[in-house]
Amino acid sequence: MPAFLSSPQTLRHTLVQRGVVLLLCLTLGLQWTLLQGIAWTEMFISFARQGSVMEAVEKTFDGRHACPLCLKVKEGSQHAENNGQPPEEDDTKKELDAKDAAAVLVSHTALRPPAAETLSFALLHAVPVRRNEMPERPPPRRGVV
Repeated sequence: MPAFLSSPQTLRHTLVQRGVVLLLCLTLGLQWTLLQGIAWTEMFISFARQGSVMEAVEKTFDGRHACPLCLKVKEGSQHAENNGQPPEEDDTKKELDAKDAAAVLVSHTALRPPAAETLSFALLHAVPVRRNEMPERPPPRRGVV
């Protein structure tokens, strides 16, 4: 039997903790972030099948190739930000944000080696200190002479 099911109190405590974490995530709007990540992953995989990886990254984040899930996430997150008011359409902002995100992602995908001066190594010629003294005797125990 799993440890968390050992008593009803620990099970209740575990369920309450998970419920609080779930409510906190929903309050912060992390469900939209999770859905957007899923949408981007699906888009990247489908675009990578059709072309190169760099083209897939550009198409995923340029804003012109948005999938239906991306549109729903955008609409839902704007609706949540406006506290229930209908979302306002601002196509120029959408395009700029998507282009900026794609440019930043493409510019950071190149692998670069670390700078040479940041590397450090342990000394290979270090000699440990030798001691010739015997350790002190421990004090006598109580009651034993």
